[in-house]
Amino acid sequence: MNPTRVRIFYPADPVGIVPGGIDTFIRGMIKSAPADVVISLVGMSTDAQQRPPGVWTTCHIDGHPFEFFPVLAVADAGQRERLPLVVRFMAGLWRHREVMREGFDVIDLHRIEPALFFLRDHRPRNMFFHQDPSFLRLEASDNLWRRLPAAYERLEAWIMARVHSVWCVRESGVQVLRQRYPALARQTHFVPTWVDTSVFSPVNEAERTHLRADLARAWELDVNSRWVISVGRLDTQKNPQRLLQSIAQLKAEGHTLTWLVVGDGVLRPELDRLVAQAGIQAQVCFLGLQSTAQISQWLRAADVFALPSAYEGMPMALLEALGSGLPAAVTDVGEVRRVVHPGVNGSIATDQTDEAWTVALREALTHAAAWRGAPAREAIEPYQPERVLAPVYENHRALARRNRRTRATDVSAQAPRVHRVIGVAVHGMDRSQAVQRIMAWARRLESRYVCFCNVHSAVLASTQATHRQALESADLVAPDGAPIAWTLSVKRGQAQARVDGPDTMLALCEAAAQQGVRIGLLGSTDEVLALLTERLCKAYPGLQVAYSHSPPFRAQTAAEEQQVCDDIRASQVGLLFVGLGCPKQETWMQRHRGRIPAVMLGVGAAFDFHAGTVQRAPAWLQSLGLEWLHRLASEPRRLWWRYLSFNTQFVCKSAVDLARILMRRSKALISHLVH
Repeated sequence: MNPTRVRIFYPADPVGIVPGGIDTFIRGMIKSAPADVVISLVGMSTDAQQRPPGVWTTCHIDGHPFEFFPVLAVADAGQRERLPLVVRFMAGLWRHREVMREGFDVIDLHRIEPALFFLRDHRPRNMFFHQDPSFLRLEASDNLWRRLPAAYERLEAWIMARVHSVWCVRESGVQVLRQRYPALARQTHFVPTWVDTSVFSPVNEAERTHLRADLARAWELDVNSRWVISVGRLDTQKNPQRLLQSIAQLKAEGHTLTWLVVGDGVLRPELDRLVAQAGIQAQVCFLGLQSTAQISQWLRAADVFALPSAYEGMPMALLEALGSGLPAAVTDVGEVRRVVHPGVNGSIATDQTDEAWTVALREALTHAAAWRGAPAREAIEPYQPERVLAPVYENHRALARRNRRTRATDVSAQAPRVHRVIGVAVHGMDRSQAVQRIMAWARRLESRYVCFCNVHSAVLASTQATHRQALESADLVAPDGAPIAWTLSVKRGQAQARVDGPDTMLALCEAAAQQGVRIGLLGSTDEVLALLTERLCKAYPGLQVAYSHSPPFRAQTAAEEQQVCDDIRASQVGLLFVGLGCPKQETWMQRHRGRIPAVMLGVGAAFDFHAGTVQRAPAWLQSLGLEWLHRLASEPRRLWWRYLSFNTQFVCKSAVDLARILMRRSKALISHLVH
């Protein structure tokens, strides 16, 4: 059996000391992976000597080997630098982009930004969200994108159009994602976090007493005080200032407390100042970054775990605390109610106020002895990594199988060569190759667009910057007109047939009917679309025309365009035929790539031809490259100047272009004969 090769792209160092739930999540995925799922990681190094950037290193997590490629080194993972980590990580990916090319089947992403490197990659993408996506607009958000939420959401939509499966650690996040991306609704799943009970487990009272004495002696702590522990980054999300105020208030009430602060971050200087200002230096011990084994010892020895966060997903540190038998005081965030049961193994603040939090912490301290041990430990029984991650690994296998099938039959893995015809990049291929390539994209619901280039389009590109940019940005530019194909034949050195829009549309409809790919129609009039749908469904039994829309003959508002995008996404079409005419359809497709998860094809007059409202030129005229003459005879008043002007320009520009080619070839031949 072929192994399923998964590559994770995220700035993590699973064998280093890195604070953060996502790092722990990735560490657990690697450690718990079954034998047939081989996970490698492109991340960052916290030890440049042991794990140097730019080098593949075999690392181990509790005896489980994996391949690790850091693209940058970070001296202090708990601190932020002026240049955000994700920016440095993206720069590292660019420098070492060769590591992304070979050796894996499935792409795993835990942030959206690295997906930018895979926009044209054929391999399936698996996206993890560790928060409800709407958290970005919360006042307490500390995300890099918090000042530009609209820009982030637009980028997210563009990336998600190319994603194949989605996982979120919050149920509310799953609902948000399904509403935002209805085309991915069936592929969007909830996955809770988990706890490794081989590391985080309780000890008996005698062992705990001995452990507390050792830690108190090593860190000069009061062994008789009540130890309140927090684990995580010191940043806005975790809201450590709230916990500090509660410690100060409870001390004033006469409680003997010690706050154990595991972690580091940008708020450390401010916390030092606030601790001194409150006069509670003796009650606070900053432990800094700790290894997983060290954290488990602190959790076993403490009295209460504190989570005063402003927002969370399903915090792994909380599960680790409960797994260690430690009761918890938490704010009502994320999925904490799945494991924290008030009055049984912890307390939950009634609202996001300092007063409510202090009440919850006081209650947890009061009942810590009764809530410790079994009540805490039993709550996390359903959250063992093997059980939680089983559907994730099975999804990896399914994606890898699909990827192997696609690569075996998909000529799109070998991109056709590009040649320039009067300055326009056109792909050299036959119709069957084009259809296979396009259908491979359509099956994966990739957001791409295809242009069919004829003389009118090519000449227009030489004078109109917007049209030229639309052609240059296309995923595929097919030689639609006979003169384009003839010119391409000379440049390729082999015969090039036309790959025209109308005939390619029919070939794609036939393939879509056979492969169960839905199609959509955008353009023309309601009457033409009705006739076209009827004829296509009759010609190709089983064809699903899931979307049909005739837009108004005017510029659409932003709201109207968004509605079109939403409707197309909801229809789950893989092919969207666009009949708006040149150059409008090309610029429309360029503007909507990333917003519509389908292959868009600008087929021009094909709607009228196949609906029977306009008669197409006979096949013999098409074979002679004289289809334009038939159209001119049909609409002389509208088309005479266009054909006279554009055809003349094309002949002149092509003559100059081909003369240069012949000159170069002549010089090369003479040089060869001389030498």
